[in-house]
Parts: sequence; C-alpha cells; structure tokens
Amino acid sequence: MWRERLRDTLFPARAEKDEGFRREIERLGAIGLQVVGAVQIGVSLFMLAIRFVVSPESAALYLRLRQGIAIILLGIVNILAGRIPSLARWSRQISFVSAMLTTGILIWASMVISSQSTNPNDFIPGQITMVMLVAVTIVPLRPMNTFALGAAIGIMYVALAETAEQQLMEGLGPDDNYILFIVMLTLLCVAITALLYAQRRSNYLILHQTIEASEALRDAQTRIVMAESASSLSRLAAAVSHEMNNPIGALLSGVDTLLLLAAKQATTDGKEHARLVQLQADVRRSVQESAQRLKELVRRVQRFTNLDQAEVQAADLNEMLRDVTALVSPELKKTANFEMHLEPLPPLVCRPQQLSVVFSNIINNAVTALNGDGHVVVSTRKNGGEIQIDVEDNGRGMSTRDVQTIFDPGFRVSEGRVATGNWSMFSSRQIVREHGGEIRIASTQGQGTRVTVTLPVTYMELS
Repeated sequence: MWRERLRDTLFPARAEKDEGFRREIERLGAIGLQVVGAVQIGVSLFMLAIRFVVSPESAALYLRLRQGIAIILLGIVNILAGRIPSLARWSRQISFVSAMLTTGILIWASMVISSQSTNPNDFIPGQITMVMLVAVTIVPLRPMNTFALGAAIGIMYVALAETAEQQLMEGLGPDDNYILFIVMLTLLCVAITALLYAQRRSNYLILHQTIEASEALRDAQTRIVMAESASSLSRLAAAVSHEMNNPIGALLSGVDTLLLLAAKQATTDGKEHARLVQLQADVRRSVQESAQRLKELVRRVQRFTNLDQAEVQAADLNEMLRDVTALVSPELKKTANFEMHLEPLPPLVCRPQQLSVVFSNIINNAVTALNGDGHVVVSTRKNGGEIQIDVEDNGRGMSTRDVQTIFDPGFRVSEGRVATGNWSMFSSRQIVREHGGEIRIASTQGQGTRVTVTLPVTYMELS
C-alpha cells in the first residue's frame, strides 16, 4: 500500500489521464509561464534599480546590466509563450528550459564578477534557491521534473565552475558545500512539488465533485419543478373543466336552439317570422359570448403552460397573476375570497412558465392555509428598480421555527409514510433567485402569512 502511495506521489502521471485534470494542468502551466515571466522581469528591473542607486560606479554594473537584460528577454519570451494556447501543453518543458537558462546566466555572471573581486562565487546559492522555488511553486511541475531540474542545475554549476576556473581565475572551481546545498535544495523542492501537485489534484477533484453535486441538485430542482408543474396542471385541468362547463353548455344549447328556430322560420311568416329573427339574433349573441369565453380560457391556459411561446420572453406579471388566480382549483376557490390590487408594471424578461409555477405554489399554499372562510390578497407594485409581488392571507399562519425552515428541503413522516417537505418552496426560491430576485416570508401563528417576491426590473437576460 505504502509503495503504491509513494509511487503515485513521485510519479503522478496517471492522474493526467483524466482529460479534465490534464486541461487544468495545461491552464495552470500557461498561467505559471506568464507569472514566471513577470517575476523575471520584475526582479531584474528591481535589482538593476537598486544597483544603480547603491553602487553606480561599480565595475560590475555593466555586466549586471547585460545579465538583467538577458533575463528580462527570457521573461518576455515566457509571457508570450504563456499567451499562445497551442504551447500550453509544453509549459513545463518551456519552464524547465527557462529555469536552466536563468540559472546559467546568474551563475556565469557571478563567476565573472567573483574573478574581479575578493568574494568568490558571489550569491550563487541564493540565486539557485530563488530560481528553484519560483519554478516549483508557480509552474505545475511533477516531482520528477523538479528532480531533473535540480540535477541539471547541479551539473551545470559544476561545468560552469570548472570552465570559470580554467578561463577566469583559480579558486572558482566547484565548491563541495555548494554541491551539497544543491542536492539538499533539490530534495526539498521535490517534496514541495509533490505536495503542491497533490493539492492541485485534490482541488480539482473537489471542484469536480462540487460541479457534479451542483448538477445533481439542479436536476433534482428540475424534477421538482416538473412535479410541481404536473401538480399545477392537474389543478389546471380541474379548473378548466369547471370553467368550460358553462360556456360549452350554453354553446351546445344555442346551436340546438338556432337549428330549431331556423326550421320554424322556414314555415312561418308575418309577425311570427320577425319574432323568430329576433330570437335568432339573441341566441347568436349568446353563442358568440360563449365562444369568446372559451377562446379567452384557451389563451389563459396557453399563457399559464407556455406551450406555444419561447422559453425566455417579456411577460406581464399582472396578467400572469390573474391567470394563476383564475385557474386555482374550484374546490379551493370555495374557501377563499380573492382580492387583487395590481398596479401597472413594466414588462419583465423572464421564464413565464417557471414563475407561473412559483406563484401557483404560493397562492395555493395561501388558500390551503385558510380556516374556513378567508381572504387572499394579491398585490403588485413597482418599488424603484424592483417589482414587488405580495400574497397575503388571514389563515392559520406559521410558528417562528417553521418560518425559519420553510426553505429547507427535507423529508418527513406523515401517517406512517415518508413524504417530501418544503421542496416546493425550496424550488420556488431557487427559481426566483435565478431571475435575480428574492422571496421573503413573514408569518404570525393564528393571524396569517405574507409572502413577498421581488424581481429586478432591469433583469434582461437569464443564464
């Protein structure tokens, strides 16, 4: 077990078989390249400025200037490479080469300066440390990439030190203490790289699980909305059948009457004929009124179900509330007296079917909460940049605890069976929030409940 864990820690290439994680590493690598470039440019400019201020007459200033320019050019190359999408997959290799070149420039400049002063191998350990730490903390290297970088820097240091001893001055050869330092630094950076890589992997998995959980929650919300919509449609069917009975009956009766009058008119004349013509006119007017009632009912059903219109569109919230209230189940209407106080409102770009489900839930909850005869007041108004919809009833109300948990979805045991609890209000609040609004509830036990929905007037686009 520990061997597998050690292998996965030091050789985590299998993790990048996950396409999503590989893309995340490439994205981090591209960003890392740009950050490394910015660090190279920033540090070089800062050090040059300091040297110009502290020792403007130094003999090594010209060499330091050349060194700074070379590293700044490397930084510019790194920034440009990080901005090219096709090079993202090569970000680690580019960072590796950039670190090697930066280290080589720093070491060689220090060797040349040391040959002209009494301080041999000036700042070499600090320079190597800076390069290694910047590389391993910013670029998403693998542990073995870091080990290879440390080994390459160690070999390069030995080679440059021997060259400097031959060409510049004796005593500039490899320092055993520096070689030991590079070995220890490499091992430390490998450990840091392993921890950072594991953390990046863990963060990706957490993000992936969060996205999956969010998608699962959204799917659950969608199913809840569909269930609520189906429930609303069942109530709608009952209300429609109730509303259609009278006009259909009047329509059928009128058609039969017109047929009878037409038959009688064919065999009569004089005053009787004129009376039959007047009766036909009255019956036709009744038929037209019944047909108009049916036509309006069909339009109302279409607006409520949103079957023949685009999903996102401008809607009249007052008309939507009238439709929802008119289509409340006939059984519930018997126990409620509705009052409508609707002020003129601007059109709102929204998903009308979803908001219809929300208002249907709220209004039906209000009617259900009534004790015998009661009233439900539905009001709207424009409040600054918001539209405010209030649904208030004088029913039994809720306790403070129930109000605090009304939006918490869960399950409860009712009559020995497990039932869902508060899911309709939970999904209603989610829908309202997706429209950029909010829903609030104020209730007093034994006195009634007020539900307030606010929606922004300027909300013109849904994700």
